[in-house]
Amino acid sequence: MAAAEQLFLEQGFERTALADVVKRAGGSLATLYKLFGSKSGLLEAVMLARVEQRGARMVEFAAAASYPREVLLRLARDLRHKSVDPAEVALSRVVIASSIENPEFACRFYGRTIVEARGQLERLFVRWREEGQPLTADPALLAAMFLGMFIYEVHSQAISHGTISEGDDSCLERKVAFFCQAAGLG
Repeated sequence: MAAAEQLFLEQGFERTALADVVKRAGGSLATLYKLFGSKSGLLEAVMLARVEQRGARMVEFAAAASYPREVLLRLARDLRHKSVDPAEVALSRVVIASSIENPEFACRFYGRTIVEARGQLERLFVRWREEGQPLTADPALLAAMFLGMFIYEVHSQAISHGTISEGDDSCLERKVAFFCQAAGLG
């Protein structure tokens, strides 16, 4: 998967053949087809691994911080950093293009990435509510709204080839503070 990710970034998804991945990583085409089914399946696996890493970081942030606002600010910084990372921007562009060409890929990708991330965040909001935080909205809605702030940035970066700046850390802190206040996470 690391070889595939590197090749997708270096050559572009369309110009990367599975044979190129085998050449760089070793193994066989038969193994790639058995594990991933297709080049789109390999792309999906690469992106899922990135989402799983983010999910693990979310758990780390929640365990390391005492207050919801701290957790969300750490998460926001991590998401923002990813939204301007050139590799993330390039892979987002590949996913957007692949989703347009292949609706089945889009549905699978959305279900296994965005829906999963939103679910992890929703569980965090549920936990905070159970710990006594007076949430002003349903945890599912809060999770969708919080992630929406950053999905917008990722898509803007992907479309603009990373040239749009969405503000500095103080802007990010104000966004998170506003969200927390509106969500009842003072």
